[in-house]
Amino acid sequence: MKKIFKGSYMLTALLVTGSVIFFTACERDYNTIGVDLIDDGSTVTNSVKYDVFTYNRKLESVRTDGLTAYQLSDFNQPVYGLEQTSFVGQMLLGTTDPTFGEKSQIDENAEGQENERATAVYLYIPFFSTALTDTTDLEENEPKPYRIDSIYGNRNTPFTLKVQEYTKFLRDLDPGSNFQDAQEYFSSEDPTSFVTTVLYEDSYTIDEEEILFFNGEDDPDTEDEDESVTVPSERLSPGIWVELDKQFFQEKILDNEGASVLASQNNFKEFLRGLYISMESANHELAMLLNVANAYVEIQYDYDTTNDDDEAVVENSTFKLSLNGNKVNYIDEAAYPANVLDQFNNANASNLYVRGGSGTYVELDMLGGQDPDVAFQEAEENDWLINEANLVFYVDEESLTEESKLTLPKRLYLYDLSNERVLVDYNNVLDTNTGIDSTTKTIFGGILDADNEKGIQYKFRITEYINDIIRKDSTNTRLALTTTNSILNSTNVSAYKVQDGSAETDEDLKIKIPQASIPNQYGTVLFGNNAGNDKKLQLEIFYTKPKED
Repeated sequence: MKKIFKGSYMLTALLVTGSVIFFTACERDYNTIGVDLIDDGSTVTNSVKYDVFTYNRKLESVRTDGLTAYQLSDFNQPVYGLEQTSFVGQMLLGTTDPTFGEKSQIDENAEGQENERATAVYLYIPFFSTALTDTTDLEENEPKPYRIDSIYGNRNTPFTLKVQEYTKFLRDLDPGSNFQDAQEYFSSEDPTSFVTTVLYEDSYTIDEEEILFFNGEDDPDTEDEDESVTVPSERLSPGIWVELDKQFFQEKILDNEGASVLASQNNFKEFLRGLYISMESANHELAMLLNVANAYVEIQYDYDTTNDDDEAVVENSTFKLSLNGNKVNYIDEAAYPANVLDQFNNANASNLYVRGGSGTYVELDMLGGQDPDVAFQEAEENDWLINEANLVFYVDEESLTEESKLTLPKRLYLYDLSNERVLVDYNNVLDTNTGIDSTTKTIFGGILDADNEKGIQYKFRITEYINDIIRKDSTNTRLALTTTNSILNSTNVSAYKVQDGSAETDEDLKIKIPQASIPNQYGTVLFGNNAGNDKKLQLEIFYTKPKED
């Protein structure tokens, strides 16, 4: 493209560019920058809209190891239907070759048994939560208030929680790559043939209170208040806390003190391969994301020993197993309703469906199927200076129930599907990184705007991406729109599309999707470019060009 600016137009263009940068940093609407401030009559500021081709794509499976959060759900989403999720966590020893009690197994064999015996075993899986700061009116023995995040649906509904032994070995490295690459695990795998011993199964209801523990017993010979209810000996943030089968862990852990199966993490992972956690809800109305990275199993046990007077006494202790080995989410989706499936794999859909997990994504052809030289011919020939290029996705509110509006994604994510990378605008140097999702990369956008007078929308600025195409610094590529749990996580992972008849092998169906979209359980319906109303999806460009003589 010809990039020669002469006389006053060159100066004006530079001033316009500087003004655009300034107003971008201030997050203000600058669609008509330059008209009142620096208009010397040599330039014209205007806007134009282009059609964008869109395709709804359904995912068959997504890679679910290595996630930041894991889904547990039995949830009937009003638009998409029923989804049930479960997960497996590979356990790790708190200490390799552990000593239970005071003596190692070798010393016990020589000096006498301590007779370690499990008294209780508990599983703890914390919710994602935030401690609230106002605790001025609380007593020391009362739970502190928390805000519980990432639980959707009816929090008060009871559900059947089930914990079982998992017998498939979750290896770290892929033998197909000569053990050079990490093994990939996918949401569509069927875990049922590897699920065995039931360690817990009962009705459970979410408790949003902090979990408190108190040590000590009240002395019955005193008339004081209950001495055991003083300061808690331990506090845990709200989460799932259930008692597991203690005999199972007696045989697997305590009885193997000094054995090779506890000598190293590798030996242990081969020996006791994991815990499988699932749930069932009678009304399919609960879904949650769990902080499995901080989950653990605590074995409480007694052992025999002697005191300083050489008298026989019983002491107690604990041993922990973390769930920080390999973890895999399994996702089972029912078939989508017919009215949703009708919008898939056809260009120019009137509605776009975006859902996290192993759900859907939207593929976009920014040039409406045209060659860049044809689509942007006028821009090239007339030396347009692109001030701003936007994609605005409007939510089809009539397609959503009031219940499904509660699960609108807080943010969407737009990326380069063809090259499996972020857009150049994602790395805009003016976008601050606050570490808070709703205030980070606000220029790039994608943030839910529920208060816009025209309707609920998500807006992306892709100015540099469009500029690069017009300048021929890059080629037009397919973009993709997904949900995201964190805009700062731009990692892409393997996934497979549903077979639509065009692919010949599994590799033809394999794509890369944002990892942050997988633990996001939200979904929505957007207007496509064939919506037939003023909320249809289009690329809108604001530009400055030399005024014609």
